Amino acid sequence: MITSSSSWPARYAGYIVLAVGLFCAFASRATDGTQLTGIGAVQQGTCGTGVASPQDSTWVLLNPAGILDLGCRLDISMEVFAPDRHNQPRGLFANPLAGDMDDTSMFMIPSMGYSRACSGGESAWGIGLYGVSGMGVEYSASRAVLPRLFLKNYDRRTEYSVAQMVFAYAHALGDTGWSVGIAPRLNYSMFKSDMLTLNFAETKGGNHWDDAYGAGFSLGLYKRWERFGVGMAYTSRQWMTEFNDYDDLFFASMDLPQMMQVGVAYDLTPRLEVVADYKWIDWSGIGQIGAEPIRGGFGWRDQHVIKTGVNWYALPGWTFRAGFSHAQSPIDERHVFANALFPAVTEDSVAAGVSWNVSETSGIHVTFTHTFENTLTDNGRGDLFSVLGKGSKISLEENEITVQYSYTFAAGARANRRLEWQREEYARENAKERS
Repeated sequence: MITSSSSWPARYAGYIVLAVGLFCAFASRATDGTQLTGIGAVQQGTCGTGVASPQDSTWVLLNPAGILDLGCRLDISMEVFAPDRHNQPRGLFANPLAGDMDDTSMFMIPSMGYSRACSGGESAWGIGLYGVSGMGVEYSASRAVLPRLFLKNYDRRTEYSVAQMVFAYAHALGDTGWSVGIAPRLNYSMFKSDMLTLNFAETKGGNHWDDAYGAGFSLGLYKRWERFGVGMAYTSRQWMTEFNDYDDLFFASMDLPQMMQVGVAYDLTPRLEVVADYKWIDWSGIGQIGAEPIRGGFGWRDQHVIKTGVNWYALPGWTFRAGFSHAQSPIDERHVFANALFPAVTEDSVAAGVSWNVSETSGIHVTFTHTFENTLTDNGRGDLFSVLGKGSKISLEENEITVQYSYTFAAGARANRRLEWQREEYARENAKERS
């Protein structure tokens, strides 16, 4: 069992997290729409499943109520993310001279979190800095014929990113085994684009960075029995200021949508846990995103996401993970051409990861995630943008590797219970072998 530490790292780890600042702002990510499937290698190992199975301090973001079981720990991760995007413009307004346009880039996405139990395990607090949302492309040529021929090749690049600073507090509800959590969120977002406006001119922002600020909150509920766990987390709409340099492109602020995630976890054996979650993302409730393109929006629909995963504690000090996520694309066949610069069309992701406890206090985690290619073709049945861009295709495929380092100052209640459970199982197995 890991004991509590009074050394300076345990005292000041929260300040270390704050010192990272907004380095977490990043470019281009689009699996659950613009939302990350998971934060860090451990969470990514099950494709963001586990609202009922807290594993590390990234659960500050996923379910603040779950941090009560985590003890005191610091987690730092880096994700190397490589999306592969293709645009095939067609139709009356599309650019027949451009042919197929590809964009393959690589990005590095850092995150950091810290959680600490207090009041004899009756409460806990946590803090984290995360890149949570983003998208972006840079094609070689415009998707539309007019800027290609007459307007200096505008309408070919865009980039959008959001970083969050999250503060979380969890408290036990007496002796019931239930815990509740609340987590205020502070947001910083950046945007740049050379997109055409409705009057066929480049945005006045001129592909320069503009930023916006905002805030929201999340609420969590969690309970763990010996083998079974349930969890629920609600994240409010994240209200943002406007991108003033791009007010000729956006008619409202680029708020982040409200979300709901519920899940269960069950230990089949002391070494094998299965988890399953359902997640709802309210894209249609954000006017700037859900409105029809002819009104200045992108025509996105809500997403309903199913996530499943396993945590296999195969050997002492080793854990293997796997996960699957399915999320219907928020873009449908009526809005393909309007979303060529926002190609968030992926639906299915798989992940596999491994954790190695280097010592009683340190752990290293590595996860590989693949998001399968998905292609959509505009059917021309939407508004004017759809009619003019009928036949246009966009596709997206993603690969990423996430590496995480964890330092545990004091193990949480759940980790200690699982360790004792596994020790009992190992003892029984050894006794059988001797007999």
